Amino acid sequence: ARKSIPQDTPVFEYRGDSVRYVVADLREGRYRSEGRDCYLFFLNDTVVLDATTQGSISRFTNHCCMPSLYTKNVDFDGESHVVFFTKSAVRAGQELTFDYRFKQEDDADRVPCHCGAPNCKGFLN
Repeated sequence: ARKSIPQDTPVFEYRGDSVRYVVADLREGRYRSEGRDCYLFFLNDTVVLDATTQGSISRFTNHCCMPSLYTKNVDFDGESHVVFFTKSAVRAGQELTFDYRFKQEDDADRVPCHCGAPNCKGFLN
């Protein structure tokens, strides 16, 4: 953060293409086969936001097991938006992070976590 931010302050919105799970799975497979990173955020039980090719700066927010941000679905104008809020007061210079909360995978597909937090779970999924 460039400056101090009080607790529970909205910081930014996660933006991207709104797609169904089936489409998100296909896109993720294509991105991976092309050696690209992908930025998918599960909005609810049926919709995924794909910020891989377009979106806000929020798509570059790193994971941490002790995050400085949390996400909340906020409805405006009849649409659901994913907004990042500060979990506690953030100091100037502190990294803005959130817990990706990936679903647990089989051991072969686990992604190591290197966040360095005292409560690090060791894996992102």
